[in-house]
Amino acid sequence: MKLDHYLTRIRFTGDPRPDRATLTALMQAQLRTVPFENLDQQLGVPVPTDVKSAYTKVVDNRRGGWCFELNGLFRWTLSEIGFEVQTLAAHVGDNGESRSAPADHMFLRVDCDEPLLVDVGFGGSMIEPIPLFQANTSQPPYTLTVTEEDNGYFRFSEQLAGAEPTSFDYRMTPVSDTHFDEISKSLQTDETSSFRRMLKAQRRTVDRHVILRGCVKKTIGLQGTTENILTSSKELLDCLHDDFDLDVREIASLWSTISKRHGAVFG
Repeated sequence: MKLDHYLTRIRFTGDPRPDRATLTALMQAQLRTVPFENLDQQLGVPVPTDVKSAYTKVVDNRRGGWCFELNGLFRWTLSEIGFEVQTLAAHVGDNGESRSAPADHMFLRVDCDEPLLVDVGFGGSMIEPIPLFQANTSQPPYTLTVTEEDNGYFRFSEQLAGAEPTSFDYRMTPVSDTHFDEISKSLQTDETSSFRRMLKAQRRTVDRHVILRGCVKKTIGLQGTTENILTSSKELLDCLHDDFDLDVREIASLWSTISKRHGAVFG
């Protein structure tokens, strides 16, 4: 694995230093060039959690990934540059209801001027670091908050105006590289998992967030939201190529399955 190859992949042209400006620039570069996506999970292709596999997929094969891949690779990158970084585990869900289940989300703590929450694998609301312990900040079109909860938990929430928030709960205890191995396998093979039930892709730039869920493409911008329904395998391939820079033509063979899964989720 080579840092300069990764930096070329995300089109980062600066001089990487372990400072706040570099951290923000790296986050934004990765988010706009490396999409969140679960095409392998839809195709039934096993997705390992080790960073070498993530590097091969993202850098060499020019793909995206999910939190275990994207944040794992970003952690390696930051460590190579000289940042102090740790892996934390989170439970995705509202109002703490998911805490009894195994932690199903990986994100990062980066100590740079202050303890920071860094996440390039939750889908794309966050485009720069926020304080790890308490925050209330605007990263248009989202409002991001961190609040202290009960039993040593903190909660990260992202919210669009007029919409219900999406959140995850976490503690400050660092976890090992293999911590997510079992939940990763479960999320890939359990037919009730959202990663099996629905095709997903997301890409975030400073002023736009494009989200594909099933057959629905939603574009969220500073001026509002537009929504389109994909109606054919060709439209799916075009959307993946044009909006997410993904060329995974074998996904077209699953169009019927993707449409049925979409109908089962959305009605």
